[in-house]
Amino acid sequence: TSFGGGRGNPVRYTGMVRTLFRPSDDSVMFPFFVPGNAMLSVELGRLEPVMEAMGGEMAVAASRARRLAHSIRTGIYDHAVVDHPWYGRVFAFEVDGYGGRLLMDDANVPSLLALPYLGFVDTRDTVYQNTRRMVLSEDNPWHFTGPLIAGVGSPHTGFLRVWPMAVAVRAITSTDRTEVHDAIRMLTSTTAGLGLMHESVSTTDPATFTRPWFAWCNGVVAELIIDTVQRFPGLL
Repeated sequence: TSFGGGRGNPVRYTGMVRTLFRPSDDSVMFPFFVPGNAMLSVELGRLEPVMEAMGGEMAVAASRARRLAHSIRTGIYDHAVVDHPWYGRVFAFEVDGYGGRLLMDDANVPSLLALPYLGFVDTRDTVYQNTRRMVLSEDNPWHFTGPLIAGVGSPHTGFLRVWPMAVAVRAITSTDRTEVHDAIRMLTSTTAGLGLMHESVSTTDPATFTRPWFAWCNGVVAELIIDTVQRFPGLL
């Protein structure tokens, strides 16, 4: 399913790590998948002190982890922060190092919307806020709006389907009480009476969905509930 006889599109060195697939298992268009690189940079940074404390060969590997984490972060800011005609500086979803970039977002985590959730940026970061406005608008080709639910979907499930996971991530990364309240309302009103989170929900008919019990999404929504109780007492 990948271009170039399974090898993917060509890339130029950026300091990032290339991949052929997104978290959704769909093929990438450009091999430097930015949200995945952001997550890798964060986790390598968290791994470094653990490896350092182990000493010996692991301490040597810790320095490699530190360098790679820095290389990836630098690569993202050098090659994947681009000018959008309406939103200003934003994070691209995928790049190739030649100037090719894809401006969209997918519901699956890691995603651009989830960058603060992953620990890559602060929620108030200007580039992130610009990116967030783009992702949660019609300028993201995979954002859909219906009478009961609005949010980011995925090429994996096609058009006019919102992923509850993305709605939950939107709330977790929001500092606005009303936005969080509205997200929880959308989640609870589109379970088709099952009380469980689905993979995707039709924007026109919440009884039309994929995966009646999507455990990953249920886990993220459980995180949202805990997060809401802590940050917005009395909202639930």
